[in-house]
Amino acid sequence: MSPTTSATARATASRPVGRFGGRVGSVGLLAAVAVGVSTALRVLYNAPFEPVAFPPRAVSVAGTVAALAAGVALAAVALSTERPVVRVGLLFAGVFGVLATVSGAATVAAAVAIPVGAALAFARALGVPATYFEFRRAVVALTVPLAAGLSLASTAGIVGSPVRAAGSAAFLAGVTLLAVRAEGDPVALVAGAGAFAGVVAASAAAPYVTGSALLVGFAVVGSPHLLVATAAFGGTAAAVAGLRDGDAWLAVGAVLLLVAGVPATPGAAAAVCLGAALATLDAEEFFSPTVATEVSAR
Repeated sequence: MSPTTSATARATASRPVGRFGGRVGSVGLLAAVAVGVSTALRVLYNAPFEPVAFPPRAVSVAGTVAALAAGVALAAVALSTERPVVRVGLLFAGVFGVLATVSGAATVAAAVAIPVGAALAFARALGVPATYFEFRRAVVALTVPLAAGLSLASTAGIVGSPVRAAGSAAFLAGVTLLAVRAEGDPVALVAGAGAFAGVVAASAAAPYVTGSALLVGFAVVGSPHLLVATAAFGGTAAAVAGLRDGDAWLAVGAVLLLVAGVPATPGAAAAVCLGAALATLDAEEFFSPTVATEVSAR
């Protein structure tokens, strides 16, 4: 390793970007809180029973704030990287997420820009997988823009509704595979199993209520509840693993994927792209091309 490369590696490793308190993790956490609040309000407002009363306008306001927060956070994270292709790809996704939230005229453009930008960014950051673990991680990362592309194309009226069901299934499968980030952590896997059992139990006890919550809160269309349960397993296991390791990127990214739901709107698509970036990319791959190349070569 050359002296220049060693210095770059030390500088990147010394940044608190992958730990709690890091700038990128903090931006993602704010977006996760906004998206989580919006999802909770949607579920409560549309629940088939009388929930705690709150102004109906709060649902739309919270949704707009969450979408803007996710788009701005994704753009801010993009500006933090030193890798041009990753920066431009994530900027496209973040900026068009904001534009489509502010103006419906940008909806069709966002349906193309968000998934394409995210896919280019993830493909460049991850490179060619050298191990089976890296291959599975790349599959998780690239499944998110695929799901966003299918879901947004359907909601924008470009393709028919069956494609939206395919987008839901792709997203849930991708979050399920996120369990790869929790391998070797039995506590995280047990927590994931608890989430799986919780969704299965809720579906069995109150299938109508559960289906309504999944539709209005998480935009799940045409997917069996069992697939939702496996996604809850993968996302929860990854989030707990991140918490136990003190890894803000993984914890916040997994939570974002869980609370944002299927990327059927530009705001949700920006949120899940941000979540996928945080949950699947390492600091070395994200910040420094030199270190990323070296890590892949080892």
